[in-house]
Amino acid sequence: GPVAAIVGNPRNESARAALWHDRVVGRAVEVCSSVVPFRLGVELQSETELQEVLHANLQVLSDHLARFQGRVEMGLKAKLAVQAADEPLRLPFGLERVHALAPRNEDRREGPRRASAGQVFEGCYLISRQAVDAYWSAVEEIRRVLPELPLLGSGPWAAYSFCDFALRTVLTGTRA
Repeated sequence: GPVAAIVGNPRNESARAALWHDRVVGRAVEVCSSVVPFRLGVELQSETELQEVLHANLQVLSDHLARFQGRVEMGLKAKLAVQAADEPLRLPFGLERVHALAPRNEDRREGPRRASAGQVFEGCYLISRQAVDAYWSAVEEIRRVLPELPLLGSGPWAAYSFCDFALRTVLTGTRA
């Protein structure tokens, strides 16, 4: 049908399994027009169970594949200046060029967070694959304007931050 799965059997320690999972998802992003990444550790007991789970989730998976068609996730983190505890978190830099690449609010996950290391801005953006170079140019522009701002860009990734559904399971023993 319209949905396929990449599966494997990485029965080894979790660090190696995580690296293997990352490589598989990364390769899928390189060769597929859209990818709905499952989280690490989804265990199914058989190919039959996999087919049943795919069938039970066919509509939501198809909808996400259509939404992600030709798109990837890009990330941005910045350490923000210290502010008073009662003061709302503010972003000291403009994200206009980044927002232009993900103009719809549903294609952005962003906001300031209070963390143990201070205040951090975290943003994830669902953009066109053709816009990856423009994204990096926008990040470099922020770095040029604010060289003192600790800034980390990442991607392209599968759209993990935009997979906002839980797999419906079919058989007992399925852990999704």
